[in-house]
Amino acid sequence: MTILAGIVRDLPLQALELCGVTWSGEFLWYSESFTGRIAAIDSLTGDQAGEIACADIRADLTTLDGSLLQVVGAGRDLRMLDPDDGHVVAEFANPRPGHTLTGLEAGRDGLWLGYQDLKVLDLRDPSDFHLIDCVPVRRPPSGVTVSDGFVVYSDHRGSMITLVNPDDHREQVSVRVWGNPTGLTWDGSLIWYCDHATLQLRAVELPGFQRF
Repeated sequence: MTILAGIVRDLPLQALELCGVTWSGEFLWYSESFTGRIAAIDSLTGDQAGEIACADIRADLTTLDGSLLQVVGAGRDLRMLDPDDGHVVAEFANPRPGHTLTGLEAGRDGLWLGYQDLKVLDLRDPSDFHLIDCVPVRRPPSGVTVSDGFVVYSDHRGSMITLVNPDDHREQVSVRVWGNPTGLTWDGSLIWYCDHATLQLRAVELPGFQRF
């Protein structure tokens, strides 16, 4: 089933190449590859609340153990950064070397990673990145997020956001959205996505979602 989602909120950004977005529990953090920066903004007002530098930003980011985890470099590796001063906490190799890691989100079950070329969503243990589960999907994922009971991915070119039941690997519903969604995150009530076409963060309500 496919439906059209209504936009609940728009936050225009001073950005040229939006890649990822994550919810820290206080702010939305978004990454922008043209200037090599990750910035925090208030989700209600859009006011900037912080900024750190990060070279070679390539795709999505997430919040893990109080740090920011960003996809970086030609190899689509992972860089963990302190959100206060931007210093590098740790770096990790792409768990699937040579493949196009585009989306990631840390949840209570582990770290979800979306691979665009393979059309899969991996669930991995963030302590050593061993594979817990692998969910094939119909569309190439560009961003990933999670809520209670669902893992969610975006399709950049298809302008779609799809809810997947990780227990039975079934896609429950696909939602058509405005623009071209890349990074995704969930703030407890709304799904936010980076609209690569209009250079803003957009929030939508999706059917069937539960609050944390």
